[in-house]
Amino acid sequence: MFLELRHLRSLKAINETGSLAKAAARLHLTQSALSHQIKSVEHYFDIQLYQRKHKPLRLSAAGLKLLNLAQRILPEVESAEYEMKHLAGVSSGRLHIT
Repeated sequence: MFLELRHLRSLKAINETGSLAKAAARLHLTQSALSHQIKSVEHYFDIQLYQRKHKPLRLSAAGLKLLNLAQRILPEVESAEYEMKHLAGVSSGRLHIT
């Protein structure tokens, strides 16, 4: 397993909604699938992203660090995606001469 953009997006969505259920709905996932994603990251890095004794979910120090990184990385990825889509549209358009 590798850390993937979907993991960063999941962490960000949980933080923004304050709820695993709401984040799962936003991401078009089941709550179980989202929980599995978080647990797989925790297992891979041998860390805890959330303090599970608290309601609502509260990020651990490691979770805060990863969220901070996600908040820096995701806008850059979105910008790259936008620019590449724009480039594709410009370079692959048709020119009609009459």
